[in-house]
Amino acid sequence: MLAVVKATPAPGISIIDVPKPTPKPGEVLIKVHYASICGTDIGIYDWIPWVQTYITPPVIIGHEVVGEIVEINGEAPHLQIGDMVSSETHIYDDSCYQCEIGNKHICENMKFFGMARDGGFAEFATIPIRTTWKNNPAVPVKAMSVQEPLGNSVHAVTKANVKGKKLLIIGLGPTGMCAAAAAQAYGASHITGVDPTEYRRQLTESFAYIETLSSLPKDRFNTYDAVIDMSGSPAGIQTAFDAVRIGGILVAFGIPKQKIEVDWGTYLINKELTIHSVYGRRIWETWDQVSELLTSGKIDLTKTITHEFELADFEEAMKVMKSGECGKVLLKVL
Repeated sequence: MLAVVKATPAPGISIIDVPKPTPKPGEVLIKVHYASICGTDIGIYDWIPWVQTYITPPVIIGHEVVGEIVEINGEAPHLQIGDMVSSETHIYDDSCYQCEIGNKHICENMKFFGMARDGGFAEFATIPIRTTWKNNPAVPVKAMSVQEPLGNSVHAVTKANVKGKKLLIIGLGPTGMCAAAAAQAYGASHITGVDPTEYRRQLTESFAYIETLSSLPKDRFNTYDAVIDMSGSPAGIQTAFDAVRIGGILVAFGIPKQKIEVDWGTYLINKELTIHSVYGRRIWETWDQVSELLTSGKIDLTKTITHEFELADFEEAMKVMKSGECGKVLLKVL
């Protein structure tokens, strides 16, 4: 089968034929229909330091996926052949302290689908039964492949407790766009989004009721009840600390490519902030929230999809991703 493989510990990717996988005990085999490219996949492609701690090449990458179950190897009473399913990226061990207290998404011995094990940028993929999500057939198939990043955004918005609050979102890539839509659905009183890219600002405005700016004026500093940083950039993180009001909430999601310095006294002590960080989605609580948003019509994820490529054209898809002139970029596999 054709697959997108991180073949060596260096920048770049290989699009090659590999053997079709066979599901091990406790796994399902899916025929992939669609997969979508994530910012993490750019990091894998560029071989940034953060991903190097999680990947030992060769490995098939890709974690945002939807496919049809063609084989089940093990007990799975909630699943059957023909179900359209997606994968939770965080593969938990179900035995560590965090799993025992209900935090499976931050399992102490976690492995990542599409990083520590083969993922979904391929014609077929295997998924552990315990991390297989059965999609509601009312959700459009293309949207099914984009649920995982929407889950990140919903988790961040939930931690920001946005109802009735004035919210700032920094970074309007796909997760930032989704955060805007989720915040609207959950009752934020006003939403501002900051991104230097005009394309992304306009796309977000077409997706959610939001005010967008290329940068935040200083007269907006200390005025937002909650701020979500989706950028991971030093400038974006600095803006987050400046923008949030005294006693406000700051949610960190974007992953920096370098170490970040914070003026501890000025921001953490003087402002008495509540700071949350988000690492994926709560299993399966956030997935249930996402499904409700999609099936109720509160969010139409298909509006975030701007480009579609064949699997063999992954390199072209990656060029579009890196340009920033896009929303979600899909790989059509079926």
